[in-house]
Amino acid sequence: MKAAIIYASVHHENTKKVVEAIAGENAVDLIDATKEKERDLSGYDLIGFCLRGILWKISSDSTKFSL
Repeated sequence: MKAAIIYASVHHENTKKVVEAIAGENAVDLIDATKEKERDLSGYDLIGFCLRGILWKISSDSTKFSL
């Protein structure tokens, strides 16, 4: 099974630390949505999202990734 996590980590990079820990224990490709705006995800069986939220909303910098 091929898996990926799309994430956005901005200020303290805590989100990045979490997804790197997950990837260290599993075969997961990490996609930084703040640096990469588009990627063909058709080859993945599982796609997870770990995006920054502000007051229960996904921040605008996290929503610019194009599926």
